[in-house]
Amino acid sequence: PFLLREKAVNQSRWPFTAAALAGVLVIIALAGPTWQRLPSPVFRNDLVLVIALDLSRSMDASDIKPSRLIRARYKIADILKRRKDGQTALLVYAGDAFTVTPLTDDTETIASQLEALNTHIMPSQGSDTARALEKAVELFKQAGMQKGQIWLVTDGVDVDNTLITVKALDNFRLSILGVGTDDGAPIALP
Repeated sequence: PFLLREKAVNQSRWPFTAAALAGVLVIIALAGPTWQRLPSPVFRNDLVLVIALDLSRSMDASDIKPSRLIRARYKIADILKRRKDGQTALLVYAGDAFTVTPLTDDTETIASQLEALNTHIMPSQGSDTARALEKAVELFKQAGMQKGQIWLVTDGVDVDNTLITVKALDNFRLSILGVGTDDGAPIALP
């Protein structure tokens, strides 16, 4: 009875408060916060671009130096450097069309593939532009895109065989970069 009647001793809450504060600071330090502002894009370009490069033998002509194909690769590399956002794909064509890189945001991957492109890698020769445009539309549809831009890099187009395919493009805009001169030049064969 004597022990219960005495006044209780007040324990200090200071050690508990200090331990809790230290625990919170340790958790925040382990989370590794950063104190820089991340850029938040206000506008993102969602324009999808498919580049179709002609790899027919006529691209080996040297009427522009060093050759039509090398100049076309330089132009594609310049476009890729300026393209900051949006998806891009690269396909090549001659007698048939083939995808080099599917639609991707990584333009560095496409740029690294350019150096390996030459006319000797194509299994069949020709210049089937209509097939290249059809393949570009396939790439758009595989990605679920309803509109986009096709950029055709070539030294010539057979208008009669390609016109029907061009009219069927609907929401896909076609731009053509012609490479070469009207006079032309001989094509060096091995």
